[in-house]
Formats: sequence, C-alpha cells, structure tokens
Amino acid sequence: MQLIDIEDRDSAIFEEGNIVISASAGTGKTYTTIERIKNDKENNMSYQTFAAVTFTRKAAKEIKMRLGPNIGVGFVGTNDTFVLAEIIQPFMYDVYGYECKYELKTDYTDENQVRTFEEGVKRAKETRVVCKYENQRENFAFQLALNILKNSESARMYLMSKYYRIYIDEYQDSDKDMHKFFMYLSDDLNIPLFIVGDEKQSIYAWRGAYSSGFTSLFNKEGFKKFELMHNFRSVKAIQNYANIFLDNVRGNYNSIEFKNEVQLLKFDIDNNATNYIKEWLDSSKNCAFLNYGNAEAKRWSENLNNMGLDFKYISSSPLDYSNMESEHIWICRALANYFYNTSYSEYDFWDETVAPEKYKIAELRDKIKAIFGKIEDYEGFKDKATELYRYLDFVEDDEKIHKEIRVLYKVVTDEQYEATYNQSKYRHTSGTIHSSKGLEFKQVIINAENYGFSDDENRFLHYVAVTRPEERLLILAKRGWRTNKYIAELTRSIVKTKQMDKDINIDNVVTVVEL
Repeated sequence: MQLIDIEDRDSAIFEEGNIVISASAGTGKTYTTIERIKNDKENNMSYQTFAAVTFTRKAAKEIKMRLGPNIGVGFVGTNDTFVLAEIIQPFMYDVYGYECKYELKTDYTDENQVRTFEEGVKRAKETRVVCKYENQRENFAFQLALNILKNSESARMYLMSKYYRIYIDEYQDSDKDMHKFFMYLSDDLNIPLFIVGDEKQSIYAWRGAYSSGFTSLFNKEGFKKFELMHNFRSVKAIQNYANIFLDNVRGNYNSIEFKNEVQLLKFDIDNNATNYIKEWLDSSKNCAFLNYGNAEAKRWSENLNNMGLDFKYISSSPLDYSNMESEHIWICRALANYFYNTSYSEYDFWDETVAPEKYKIAELRDKIKAIFGKIEDYEGFKDKATELYRYLDFVEDDEKIHKEIRVLYKVVTDEQYEATYNQSKYRHTSGTIHSSKGLEFKQVIINAENYGFSDDENRFLHYVAVTRPEERLLILAKRGWRTNKYIAELTRSIVKTKQMDKDINIDNVVTVVEL
C-alpha cells in the first residue's frame, strides 16, 4: 500500500534543521519520533546527546520502552522535569544568589499558588518549592527557566554544549510560556527542535494550551513543516466524517463505498436509544461511550446496564486531578496502579522512579506490600506509605504527602476506581472524552448535544472523540436545540466540502436513523 504522505514521512526522519510535524490522529507520530531519534543518534559523531520531552510520565515511559538501549545518556521525561532538572535546579543560584543553591522541589497544588513572578521567586527561595500561578493560563516554572537562561551564561552554555536536538511531543498542548521557552532554545541558543503536534487535538485551552504557538511554526523562518495524513487506525468513512468539520483537513475527504460505518440516531427518549444501541453494538468487539463529564458517563452506564448491556463506568481518578500535581504525586498514582492493575508490578513501579539504580526491587516490593497490608487501618496505611516516600528521598512536605496518601486511601478503598486502572479489562465502557485521548476502540458512541462548535476547543474535542474508533461510530442525537446545532454544523460542513468540488452528500457520510 502506497502511503499518501510517504515523502513527508521520509523527509521528517532525515531532514536537517528545525522540524515541525502536523500529525493527525492515528498517523503514527510516536513511531516517526522514535525513528528520528534513532537516526539522529546513529549519525551523531559528537559528545552531545538528545532530550525527548512529553507532557506525561506515561508518554515518557512509552518513549523509553520503544527506544530501549538507544536511549543511552539521553534525557526522556516530562516538560516540567526537564526545566527543573536541567535549568532551574542547577542554575537558579547563578541568577538569584547562593541562597538558592539547594535542592528544589515542585508543588503545583492549589495550596501553593502565587499571583506574580516576584512572589514565586520569593516563595522558591523561602520554601525551596517551585509553585504555580493562580492564573492557570500562565506557567511560573517555564517563566523562571527562561529568565534563568537569559541571565545565566553558564546555563546557556550548558544546554548548547549538551544537546544536539530536543524532541517535543503534543506541542499543541504547550502554553504560551512553554512556547516562548522552546523558541528561545531554537532562536537564541540554536538548538535544533523536532516538534510534533496536532492543532485538531488541542483540548486543554481551559488551562492555557496555546495551539496558535504550534501553528505559527508552519511559516516560521528556519522551520521545515511536514504533514502526516495517512491514518493507520480508522476506516476511511470515519476519517472522512472527522475531517469535514475542520477547515484545514476538509480537503482530505475522498469518495468511498460507504457501508454505514457512521450512524446518527435521532430519538426522543433515552430508553429508545439504549434499545437501538443493543441492536447496533457488535458485542464481540470493544466499545467506548465517550461523554463530556463523569455524571453523564455514569448515567449512560446505568441506562445501558438496565437494558442488559454491560457498560462499565470509568470514573476519573481523584489522583489525576490537576490540583494534585506535585513532585511526588506519581508515587500514589503508581501505588493505585499496583493495587488495582494485575499487570502492574513492583518492576513497573521501580521503572517509574527518577533513578531506578538507587533502589532494590525486593525492598520496594516489601514496602509496597506493607502499605496494602494495612488497608483496614488508615493510620497504619499512612505510616507505611510515608515510609515509602522517605525511602524514595521525599523527606519533607509532610502535610502535602499526607494529603496525597489520604486521596490514595480513598481511591483504593472505593471499588468504583478498579475499572479506572483496568480499562482494557472491560470490553464495553462509559467514560469521558478527555480520558480517551491516546486510546482507541473498535466502536465508539458519542452524544451530539456535547458539541455546539462554539469555539475551537469544542470543535477539537469533537475531532478527538470521533477519531477514537477504528471501525464504527454512533452519534446519539436526542431531539432538542443542542442537537439541532450539531446537525446544522454537519450540514454546513457537507456544503463547504461540496464547494471544494468533492463528490459528497449526507448519504455517503453518515446514515441517519429516525426513531
């Protein structure tokens, strides 16, 4: 099979200079990034190394696993870890005085917020903690890192001499301060960047994501843009449906033999919809019902279960809430995985530590088992969990550590969270759209009334939802003004696609079923 974007895929791996890749859903962006890292490493004849930065520990872990021994001495980790470990920690004293030459930690909980940059610096000096702004659209850590770079020649020389290239994933989710920081690395320090993103999957504008920073690179001098378009995940009918709603990919629509892969169900009563789902569903294949929020996900799970369809409700874990972010929250998240997920072992926990070579797996196993041996006694549970924090070199912040442990205890003593950490165990699930990003399913159900297309974030949220299925998509369209907005947008999108001289009508895009 000849890929429609084969030239861009090859060029993205071998071209020199700054690279920006627009990678639509299911196009293999991680594979392309890994191949680029391997190629660069193989051709690197200098003492320099690379850095690959991501938004989550999970994504960083996947890159490490795929690279294997190719990591060498390269840095693979989260954006926050990169600026803390490579800039703030070693060079803050160079700008703000020797009273800053101590170990710094991060604490992004709501209890540790500041309003101004000066207040943040003062807090870091006094408490040895890097905090966050009250305004979640601003990023104190990246402002601090950039200010240190601008005022510390040692920091600049260090990065320039160490890295031959920095690879950045999910760039559309970077905020303005992150974008300014990375552009400084490129424009002022001349460190080549390899940037991958997809503006259509920018669904975090509420917390400052700045997708315009990503798209601005398409025409930026010194950057070469490549586009990954071939979707390895979804059948063409689903790709067509997803693309017609967005101006920049509408032209990718291609006429096909439509086989009812996408259906839109108009109904008045929820029970009628659940009865139709029972007929539509291929029970031998996995299916996700993607909702806007937890309450809606739970309601539809109950509706479907009452009709004899076993759709497991996937609740968001309180440990993943943004107000829980800290330098050590990963410990409780890993413990929750260990408790619920039978495929997650002490080896996985060990691999998540910052410096695995410092710890013995047998000791970790004993300490973890000691924690859950006290599951009936919160005080004993807290004491054993605190011991693990101490063992992992987190010896301060008792109040914050105990807060995390309290939430962990809530999670592991409430059976509803078992499914949260074992989604792949259940064939049919009902959860949120945000929690589905990066996942894929054979079949997906969504609610039309969740999408008013009032802004880019909602439009991109729709794109993320409708690109999750591999084979079949069902849109529930409960009659009402919200659904009318959805259908009006669908009609406009078809008209706009037709104006591009495409052979399109509603019957070869979606099958409309009326109840």
